[in-house]
Amino acid sequence: MGVAPWVRKLTEDVIGGPPFAVGDVVRPPSGRKVKIVGGRYWGEHGLSNFWEWREVKRGGKLGPLESGYGWRP
Repeated sequence: MGVAPWVRKLTEDVIGGPPFAVGDVVRPPSGRKVKIVGGRYWGEHGLSNFWEWREVKRGGKLGPLESGYGWRP
């Protein structure tokens, strides 16, 4: 069934939409540059905002997989 569209709209009107998407390169509060490699903003039953990322190292190489809840870039 998933989350009703009106619930998504109300929630995003108040707290905003997804801070990023899979494939984005962003800077978390730590200041490191990371690539979002998995996760999602909305889950099957509500707000998830759980993501997986890898630090972008010198030369573009990716570090080990890390995960946690999202932040606002």
